[in-house]
Amino acid sequence: MYESLITLGLVLFFCLLGWALGGSAASLIWGGIALAVLGFAYGIPAAIVYHWRLHRSLVRSGQLPALWWLHPTSLHDLIPRADQTGVLFWGALGGSGFVVIVIGILLTSIGLWRTLVV
Repeated sequence: MYESLITLGLVLFFCLLGWALGGSAASLIWGGIALAVLGFAYGIPAAIVYHWRLHRSLVRSGQLPALWWLHPTSLHDLIPRADQTGVLFWGALGGSGFVVIVIGILLTSIGLWRTLVV
């Protein structure tokens, strides 16, 4: 399943790259802003749910270290097997939101660069 998601992500990335190479500056700017807003809209809530579920899972298992929020991905091995799917799903969803934000910023930057060059 993860391989399918990676493949879909690569296809979407190359579609966006093709659009960026052929799109107008205005469409790149507005499309990039829309993507960044979309990434923030679902990525931030997903990240909050991920941290909440990770905290809850580690407290229940008695393995919550101090300052756990500084490096939460290093704690994935401590998550009980029964909670792994519920915690890691939200982490992956929040991470994909970050990727969407970065792609949106990249497209906006390309559009802004085109307005300066042309």
